[in-house]
Amino acid sequence: MSQPGCRIGVVGIDHLHLFEMIEGLTTAGASVICHADQSGPLSEMFTGWQVGSEARGIADVLGDPSLDLIVTAAVPSQRAQITIDALGNGLHVLAAKPAVTTLQDLDRIDAALDGADPPRRWWVFFSERLTNRAVTEAVRRVHRGEIGQLVAITGVAPHTLAAESRPDWFFDPATSGGILVDLAAHQADQLLALSGPGITEVRSAVVANVACPGQPTMQDLGRMSLRHVRDDGSAVISDHHVDYLSPSGLGTWGDVRLMLTGTEGTIEVRSNIDVVGHPGDSHLILVDSSGARRIDTTATTVDWAHQLMSDIADGTDHWMPRGHARSACAITLDAQRVASTEQDSTP
Repeated sequence: MSQPGCRIGVVGIDHLHLFEMIEGLTTAGASVICHADQSGPLSEMFTGWQVGSEARGIADVLGDPSLDLIVTAAVPSQRAQITIDALGNGLHVLAAKPAVTTLQDLDRIDAALDGADPPRRWWVFFSERLTNRAVTEAVRRVHRGEIGQLVAITGVAPHTLAAESRPDWFFDPATSGGILVDLAAHQADQLLALSGPGITEVRSAVVANVACPGQPTMQDLGRMSLRHVRDDGSAVISDHHVDYLSPSGLGTWGDVRLMLTGTEGTIEVRSNIDVVGHPGDSHLILVDSSGARRIDTTATTVDWAHQLMSDIADGTDHWMPRGHARSACAITLDAQRVASTEQDSTP
């Protein structure tokens, strides 16, 4: 696996996920060369942190042939165009989720990837899997067959709203993509990472505004039910709940859980916190014919940034194949499109 340096340009400093992406890449040896000049508290935070990054116009960043990678956490509805422009200028792209907010823009990204010469990559940063040791370990153990054949997934991902810290675009589905496109992007990514390639059907979906009367377009609760048929014909049933209703007394941004059911065992992941239980994060509990046990994940390697940089250096597509990123986005876009709306009561 090659580990060369990687020259980064940043376009869009509108979400904290940017800092997580840049931290991972620079720790792995990348360098932030420049960023698109913009105002706002996150931009000030970024420039105070990456003091060597040069502020430039967007076109100058996207047109710099010395760069390897564009990293974007722009307003979600703007991320697709940034991606298309970067690919057209011969640059790879890492986008925060949601990387795209409409099916039309996903098709446009496909066209840009098809037309890129030499070939370029588009990756989506699904942080709830890529940076969490327990989820990473759960995927590995499922692939090793430790719970038999995976047949069902249940995901619950409550988040804290923190309305006073949110920008205006966050409350509007036209710019945020809606709660399923945004939050459930992680759930779709985990389904594909656990189950492997196949065809995913959205069986049902619902969105609701249950606690934000002052923001009538806001969606603070969403659910989607999926059926994923693998290439070998076997199926995984997958049900997911996301919301912005996590209580402020929790002590973290959300009590995110993942329950995996196999033909020979189960795995439970508590990504952020074990409520009134063990301290810390990245909790994994496995139950099989031998009994129940807690798995220590502190030694699990989280190396997404090294893998991405190796793909850039080697011209490979090992880390996150194009089909994975596209399918994860398409699942939630389809779920958001067909979702019924509940305005007055929790579904």
